Amino acid sequence: MNKQTSNYKMINERASREFFRFAFPSVFGMIAISSAIVVDGIFIGNFVGAIPLASVNLIMPFITVVWGVILMFASGSAVIAGKYLGEDNPHSACDIFSKTVVVILFAMILLSIISYFSPEYISFLLGARNETLAMCVEYLKNIAWFYPIFGFAVLMSYFLRIDGRPIYAFCGLLSTTIANILLDYIFVARLDLGLKGAALATGLAFVIGMTVVLPHFLGKYGSIKFILPHGSWREIPRAAFNGFSEFLTETSAGFIVLVFNWILITNIGSMGVAAFTVVDYLMYFSMLIFYGVGDGISPLVSVNFGAKKPNRIFTFFKMGLITNLIIAAFVTVLLLSLSEEMVGIFLPSGEEDISKLAISIVSIVWPMLIFAGVNVAFISYFTGMHCAKESALIALARSIIFPILLILLFWNLFGFMSAFYALPVSELCVFIMSIFIFKNRLPKNLINI
Repeated sequence: MNKQTSNYKMINERASREFFRFAFPSVFGMIAISSAIVVDGIFIGNFVGAIPLASVNLIMPFITVVWGVILMFASGSAVIAGKYLGEDNPHSACDIFSKTVVVILFAMILLSIISYFSPEYISFLLGARNETLAMCVEYLKNIAWFYPIFGFAVLMSYFLRIDGRPIYAFCGLLSTTIANILLDYIFVARLDLGLKGAALATGLAFVIGMTVVLPHFLGKYGSIKFILPHGSWREIPRAAFNGFSEFLTETSAGFIVLVFNWILITNIGSMGVAAFTVVDYLMYFSMLIFYGVGDGISPLVSVNFGAKKPNRIFTFFKMGLITNLIIAAFVTVLLLSLSEEMVGIFLPSGEEDISKLAISIVSIVWPMLIFAGVNVAFISYFTGMHCAKESALIALARSIIFPILLILLFWNLFGFMSAFYALPVSELCVFIMSIFIFKNRLPKNLINI
């Protein structure tokens, strides 16, 4: 292996230097993306209204399915490619990348067709009624055109990090964010295009971001580029299985939103959904930062797994764990000390009832951040180590099993506001489970298998 390559650095350079080289661009990239999502909410809430903001949240469970499919194939195939690069086999890494491009293209075209021709049915199933139904349809029909672009942009971002170009990946995400903010201002604030404008702003921003990173895969800038796929496609199901935890994490988040929307609509109507939407934006911002750290350590773990370096893998995992705990502590302090100001950013004046309800929800759910940061680090470690079953089990437990059971239990026993306590309690349960699994899946044990 050429000692000048990024893969050599990932295996042999000082661990702290490589962690910062990968984790920081990934975290800042996620901050950029989450900032764009938060800015979407700010523009919709302030220039379109609280009910349109709630309408976007109603449709989010379906959008998370789209993102879940993308992340499943992108993350699963990226760690396979990382192992190939660690074994000094770039041609096989290019092949799995190219096959994943084809699979994501077909999957996104299919989902785009479903979204565009059945938006009323999808919106109704997700709880939209009366005024929110028309708003959900408007947003869904316009965002559907861009699913293939979302897929390509995310896939290339994952493979840029695996190929040792984390800063380039960050530049792509940053350009997406800047474009989204500018386009939101033009389409929503100036041209008054409403939810259609918000959807177009998001889609076109990803077109710009994809264009920024595309040259890497067409020229001779790195190890991974698009080639004509050849040979068996059996690695694609393996990639999907390995990335299934990402699918569960993303889609189940949407399912939890769906359950809360249903509880809130049943008890207090659209106002409750609007309040939860604001909290969801704040929590989503924090969670994406955790995922940024996880995305930073996953390629380092994967490449060093291929190079059979257990001590180095454990070091990267510890760094990711500690970083997420520090971030969780910082965000928690902000949420508790500035909750009124942070909630007020998303709402126009005169929405005091929605604001008070949102602040009450924040005061309940904040402990989940501490345990969620640790759990995300565990999932990223298991994904990078090709422990698909363990990764999927933790993702399934923290995303569906514990939260849904506890939400329904607390709601029926103590009332609808008590349902929010299920979120921190479920993360605590998953944290305990993850520790027991990790004891039997240490790097030295897996590499000796």
